[in-house]
Amino acid sequence: MGDKMRLLKLKDLICDLPKGPLDIYRKQARFDWKLLKLNLDGEEGVRFQNKLWSLIAKIPVFKKSNKPITLDESRRICMAQMHVLIENDIDPVYSGCWFNLLFQYEPSLPVKVGVAYGMVPNVIAGLGTEQHSDILDKLYSRKYLGCFALTEIAHGTNANGMRTTATYNVNTKSFHLHSPDFEAAKCWVGGLGKTATHAFVFAQLITPDGTNHGLHPFIVPVRDPDTFLSFPGVIVGDLGEKIGLNGVDNGFVMFDNYQIPRTYLLNRTANVTEDGQYVSSIKDKNKRLGASFGALSAGRISITSICSNYLNLAISIALRYCAVRKQFGPSENEEWPVIEYQAQQGRLFPHLASAYALKIFSQKYYETMSTFQINLINGVNRDKLHFEGIELHALSSAVKPLCSWITRDAIQDCRESCGGHGYLKMSRLGDIRSEHDANCTYEGENNVLIQQTSNWLLNQWSNVVNGKAAPSPLGTTDFLADSKRILQQKFSCTTIEETINPENLLFSFRWLICYYLKKTSEHVQNLKQKGYSHFMVRNDSQLFFARTLSLVYGEHAILKSFIECINQPIWRTKEYEVLRKLCSLFGSTTLEKRLADLYAGGYASTNSHIDDMLRQGIIMLCKDLVKDAVSLVDVLAPPDHIMNSPLGMADGNVYKHIEDRLFGDKENLERPTWWREITSKL
Repeated sequence: MGDKMRLLKLKDLICDLPKGPLDIYRKQARFDWKLLKLNLDGEEGVRFQNKLWSLIAKIPVFKKSNKPITLDESRRICMAQMHVLIENDIDPVYSGCWFNLLFQYEPSLPVKVGVAYGMVPNVIAGLGTEQHSDILDKLYSRKYLGCFALTEIAHGTNANGMRTTATYNVNTKSFHLHSPDFEAAKCWVGGLGKTATHAFVFAQLITPDGTNHGLHPFIVPVRDPDTFLSFPGVIVGDLGEKIGLNGVDNGFVMFDNYQIPRTYLLNRTANVTEDGQYVSSIKDKNKRLGASFGALSAGRISITSICSNYLNLAISIALRYCAVRKQFGPSENEEWPVIEYQAQQGRLFPHLASAYALKIFSQKYYETMSTFQINLINGVNRDKLHFEGIELHALSSAVKPLCSWITRDAIQDCRESCGGHGYLKMSRLGDIRSEHDANCTYEGENNVLIQQTSNWLLNQWSNVVNGKAAPSPLGTTDFLADSKRILQQKFSCTTIEETINPENLLFSFRWLICYYLKKTSEHVQNLKQKGYSHFMVRNDSQLFFARTLSLVYGEHAILKSFIECINQPIWRTKEYEVLRKLCSLFGSTTLEKRLADLYAGGYASTNSHIDDMLRQGIIMLCKDLVKDAVSLVDVLAPPDHIMNSPLGMADGNVYKHIEDRLFGDKENLERPTWWREITSKL
């Protein structure tokens, strides 16, 4: 009885939804959406959401305007909102992945706060030492405002090609930062355009003997915190308006032999002595880089969580709208909600499954990354950290592109599935599309980034083939030791149910990874035998080889985390059943896109009927999920004042909300101010 009472109290944490047209589908749902939400988000997550959404509802600075605002005003509002969040203990350090829920309200805000109070302090704590504690304290106490400066005008993803230098001068005991020309200007630095006082800068470290020791991190003062004017030797500016995220002041900076103290080098893994000697606490350069890679992977892992929140928002709007919108029907007197049509189900329900897959994956690996960073700071088991850091880097380099592309395509389908009403700005789908677009580019351009995954995978394969250890502390490639047996297996399912079984789908992905590793490795060896250089081998082994390998690896990792999640004993029977269907749908629709490889590689014979069984399974799952779809998005959707879309409000009164928006703006009912120009031409 005690557990039952506690459960009822926990359910009271989640507000009831208003009555309306969506009730028809909510009554059909075969699970309790509140209980699923509690299990999926946990009590802590639900309480955080309540705190966050309540804060936004009651503080005037968060009130949305339906009118366009200037670029300067958008930056001012974003800063004001940022201070309110920090003052109310809403920050990326203590809020974890739940902080990214803010992307459902106003994406510029979490980007700004996340960089200043999450990314910059975390990386300084991870790569700095006690001598940086004062700067760290001032960043946390808001006396300083930080930003992250890696990319340059002429170099982005290729970090080693950066041209900003930091040359140590023995006489002044300082580093001289220098940008040789505008192409070496640090750019796309979030928060730098108007507001940052300090920048986390990567520069080529050069010792007095002229040796370039490669890219190293520095903490660099760029503006006087009292006057907000740049320091002499620093040119700082704003990049101007973007296609989205305009509350973030992205900027650029150039240095003209600008001197900073020797102690501003973040020296946890490498240092320069007062007399100009380069020393490192980790002698193995690869291990030192591995730890750094792991620290910098946090942003990419966080982007998977950001993608999840954008996707949750878009699919909630689209499915709620499609459950209300009626078009055509089996008779003149009956119209069906468009959610009932097979084509619409096949269009949206796989994205609903992806929404759950990305949510589960991003929550898990956000926690994994947080633990890694804590261990990095504490110096726990550096050998293990090396391998974990490398694997996190490889994983994040695959799933960041994969999740951003999954979300990009889903948002577009959600927009189109809402027809003309989805094209209205008030639907929010256009804004969500523009704001998400940045995820495909920052923290590494997707098509370049995934090459880093394939490099690691091919190295793992080489170790396995040659009988060497291929450490995978995260377990994303632990099956490679069994690759010989896996490649000998054939698709042998004889029913639709067997084919779409999540565990069977996961094995198919493991076969695909092994197949593409073998195929890509052989292609690489063939190019080497032909005398191709290392650069050309890498360049000419991407399309249809290494690129596909990396994406399949990412797909496998997401499906694996989904299966592991639903196999935990926390789920009630009805919750487990609906989650397993979503898991099957995610795996089936993802694998269906790889049918050509399954046939070409010999895994499936022409008589196996894998194509027909997969596709019939997808149709079957989509049809079955119609009853649960609205309640499934209720689990994901934010409250109405955050949703802020007439198409996606919880009551489902779509047309009433559109009417209120149209009639609420008096300009919609007035003649234009330039009406005389029209009459003069008539």
